[in-house]
Amino acid sequence: MRKRSLLLIIISLLCCNIGFAQKQRNKVYQTFMAADSVIIVSHTLTYSPIRNKGDYSARLIENGKLNGKIIKQQLKLGRKDIDILASILITPLKIGETFEKGKCFMPHHGILIYKGNNCSFFDICFDCKHFVTSDDIKLSDSLSINTWQKLKAFFKTRKLDYQIPMNNEIDD
Repeated sequence: MRKRSLLLIIISLLCCNIGFAQKQRNKVYQTFMAADSVIIVSHTLTYSPIRNKGDYSARLIENGKLNGKIIKQQLKLGRKDIDILASILITPLKIGETFEKGKCFMPHHGILIYKGNNCSFFDICFDCKHFVTSDDIKLSDSLSINTWQKLKAFFKTRKLDYQIPMNNEIDD
């Protein structure tokens, strides 16, 4: 009887967590679809290590605005591409699916989501497979290796190739 009760509790907790994660993914998708515009960019390094007092590390968004000084390439997406990009990002990680992430975090790509005077963002490092987001986007960067490959291919096929080799190397 105890084992059965414990099993029911575990199943209930898993269902609640899956439901919460799905709700967050739907919210992110809705944010993309309600946007006035979505722009993808490639940029010079952000988040460089600060070694001395007074050192500066550029950010993709500074004072609520795009830091144009670091932008190398940019592309405003149409509705179809917005849907494709949002769908890639909200692809859930399957239970038991994991891989080893790197720790470098040297982002060179970004996604900007504009709605009114607000700009939400993703700052992405394809090397270590990690991204940071604005505070209003609550999405884990724990994506499957296949999803990371699709995201990288999305940028590459749209010629946002700064710091991404264009050859057909095998991705990890």
